[in-house]
Amino acid sequence: MTQVAYDKTLDFHIEKHTSILSMHNMHYHHTHELYYCLRGEREYFIGDEFYRVTEGDIVLIPREIIHRTGGKVTTRILIYFSDVFLSRFFTDETLATLPLYRPLIFRPEENLRTYIEAELNKMMGEYSENGDNYSPVLASRLIHMLFSIFTSANNYIATPYSDRRIGQIVRYINDNYSEINDIKQIADHFFISKYHLCRTFNRCLGIPLISYLNTVKIRAATDLMKNEKLKLTDIATGCGFNSSSYLCKVFKAEKGVSPTEYRKNLRSKK
Repeated sequence: MTQVAYDKTLDFHIEKHTSILSMHNMHYHHTHELYYCLRGEREYFIGDEFYRVTEGDIVLIPREIIHRTGGKVTTRILIYFSDVFLSRFFTDETLATLPLYRPLIFRPEENLRTYIEAELNKMMGEYSENGDNYSPVLASRLIHMLFSIFTSANNYIATPYSDRRIGQIVRYINDNYSEINDIKQIADHFFISKYHLCRTFNRCLGIPLISYLNTVKIRAATDLMKNEKLKLTDIATGCGFNSSSYLCKVFKAEKGVSPTEYRKNLRSKK
């Protein structure tokens, strides 16, 4: 069964790539993602909304946000950067001014686009030649670029997606996952059959609805596991799992480790 994937990435990485696949799997990672479309056209599903991006558009995807991209052949420059990477060079007060917690689709004016493209090309050269040794310079370029994006006029106009119900369904799952026990509950809420719901969800997003629902619950469980006073049974109940054993099964399938091992890793990092 196709699942939502957790992609491990470096705390900082930049690359230029041409995407030729029609659709990528739904996935998420611990880093923020900055995507610059050099050529072509692409469709994004981020959080619970669809976006169409084209040449010159910039996409910012916050960490841990489930997303997927598909569409035509596209050449893009992609940056992954984590909070840990940024905190090595900037104060909490500085980082707090950056709204990295919500998705952004940005279409810059021509002068800003020229500046951004030039900076990205410089960063790729510096990263390719020097790697982590150039981290302070890369971080400085990145933060300045982000400030320019967040403080400039956005010319992007969203294009309505043909099936708006998918966004509504995803939003309902994200808001109510802890109270959802089965798929029929979702189908009843939207007054459609379970079969039609699952078929439409899979067609639009490329994954079974149950996989998406379980991933949302697992992400919530990882946050609750930071509280060492909570037992697994409490976490399972709080995230909408019927039992702690089912939580453990789904957790290991997605994260590759059991909840107990995950907690041990958290302690070792502390």
